Amino acid sequence: MKIEKINENQIKLTLTNADLTERNIKLEELISPSNKTQELFRDIMEQAFTECGFCVDNAPLMVEATPVALDGLMIIVTKIQDKDSQKDKLSLISQNKELRRFKRKSIDTYTGENVSDNGISIYSFDALDDVINASIRLNSTYSGYNILFKYTEKYFLLIQNDSANDDISDEDIENIVSEYGTKHISTVLSKYHLLEHGEVIVKNPAIKTLAMSFS
Repeated sequence: MKIEKINENQIKLTLTNADLTERNIKLEELISPSNKTQELFRDIMEQAFTECGFCVDNAPLMVEATPVALDGLMIIVTKIQDKDSQKDKLSLISQNKELRRFKRKSIDTYTGENVSDNGISIYSFDALDDVINASIRLNSTYSGYNILFKYTEKYFLLIQNDSANDDISDEDIENIVSEYGTKHISTVLSKYHLLEHGEVIVKNPAIKTLAMSFS
């Protein structure tokens, strides 16, 4: 866990999946409050005070989070000096422009597809041929939502095998795809990170498109 002091009223925290694993917290659990997330936040504030001298002083806080990688999370904590000051609020909006841009684009892009957040699996491949071979194997039994991205010089296949698709189990999908690629941390935040930062190579249904084009 890395904490940086931006100014007297703001800190930036970088969390990795290893940091969360130590606390038995999953990335998606940070979306909604719980005892574990509250304890994590208290630890963050204590560490911020110890390392950076960042003192809350019972001031209201604004907390915004965004993925910085498939297994990482950046959290900006801003101390609001005057919660009734419209000028301060407008200033905070300007300071956190990039974070809100991520959230807005991700939601707008994804909700247009009308797809749930259930049954997410993300796999990476070194070569397009590996994706094609996996798609040919899956095409006859899998018909759920799927899309292919290119990100950091690799190919990422996002598969959502929710309750509407019972032809093949998640375990069967993993057994097939793992012969060609590697399964990554598969969370809602990881999906949104790909939607924001990845390049769409083949839209849904990517598996069917690739299988029919190359078999």
